[in-house]
Amino acid sequence: MRRINLGLIAITLNVIQILLCQNYSVAKLSNLKIVISQEVALEDANSQLPWENLYERVPPPRGDVPAGSRGDICIITPARPGKIGVVWSDRPLILWRGSIRKMEVRLSSNKQALWSQIVSENQSSIIYNGAALQPGQSYDLILFNQRSVPIFRVTFRIIEEEQRKHIISDLTRLEAGLKQEGATAEKIAYAKADYFASRGMWGDVLQEAYKVEKPSARLNQFKEDTFEQFCPRN
Repeated sequence: MRRINLGLIAITLNVIQILLCQNYSVAKLSNLKIVISQEVALEDANSQLPWENLYERVPPPRGDVPAGSRGDICIITPARPGKIGVVWSDRPLILWRGSIRKMEVRLSSNKQALWSQIVSENQSSIIYNGAALQPGQSYDLILFNQRSVPIFRVTFRIIEEEQRKHIISDLTRLEAGLKQEGATAEKIAYAKADYFASRGMWGDVLQEAYKVEKPSARLNQFKEDTFEQFCPRN
């Protein structure tokens, strides 16, 4: 009788274990479905964002491209050739078309480099990662060719402190409201980009676009179109 009882206990334990495993698998599968559904919902939400419409807010400056070109080099941000770019970010995006070897940022009143960066052959964007640039100060961005000869210079300025604080306040309120609504990271970036586009601050528009870690297909297309918008091939 004792042997029979032990056998029944063993069978019962095996049955319980099988049921537990089945339940655990069902739970895992259910959670996986939830995660996939959430990811699909996020992608659907991001795909609806009209990034391309930002070009209609304040059209990008295109008329000065030939005067500022150096062979195949065309710089998009933080400044356009022949104009002083005005940016909000104290660590601005640098975006260009063409092959260069190195870049430097200098105070406009000083020839000494504050920041220097080697660029890989196929690279076309980088975010300045030196010490924070100062509000109201003007800087020169110098590009060097493959022989390390300086071939291109544009000047940009960080906006004044009071203006910068005002924009920070606006963006903080904007982001807080969107987060309360459960907005995606890309939707928040789009809202900020739209804010800057309405002010013609294209350096900051593009910086918001390039900060999105998992861009939608629509955002990727917007980024690709940027080069044609700013640097059309003749």
